[in-house]
This record gives sequence, structure tokens and C-alpha cells, in this order.
Amino acid sequence: MINGNPHDFVDTVYSGQDIIYVFRGIKYWFQGYTVAQGNCHMEIFQYSPPSEEDIWECNAATMEECLNAFLDARIFDGKTFWEVESEIEWVDD
Repeated sequence: MINGNPHDFVDTVYSGQDIIYVFRGIKYWFQGYTVAQGNCHMEIFQYSPPSEEDIWECNAATMEECLNAFLDARIFDGKTFWEVESEIEWVDD
């Protein structure tokens, strides 16, 4: 991971904090939060250039289930986070 530790990135995803990252020249925004009845939601949007397409989202009973769904998702040009983490740049904005 560029500008960070991939394990810290995963911990931040688990906590649901906002994250901005760049993958192959495109900037993305991740967020997670608790919704009604204590369920959890996580989502990723393409931030720059902007896109109306949904990149990824998950609704689950726990943050751990959402995290596991994120780690299993092939949302990085058909690959998982761990397959491409060395190409991901963690940025502040």
C-alpha cells in the first residue's frame, strides 16, 4: 500500500471510517456506518473523476460481515483488495 499500511487500512474499513484512496489513477471514497436495528452498511463511490455508477455496497448484520464482504469483493479490476493492495494509494483527500 502506498502512503500507509494495508493492515491499518483494513482496520479503518472495519471501523467504518471514511477513507479516500486511489487505484489505477481513479480516486474512490469509502464509508461505513450503522443503520436501523443495528445493521451495518458500507459503500464505495468513485470520487474523481465522478461517476454515478455504484462501485460496491454491503448491508449486513455486523461490521465484520461487511468487512469480509469487502475483502472478498472483486472490485479492483476483477481482483480483491489483497491481490492489489500494493497498487492502492491511501490519501487524505
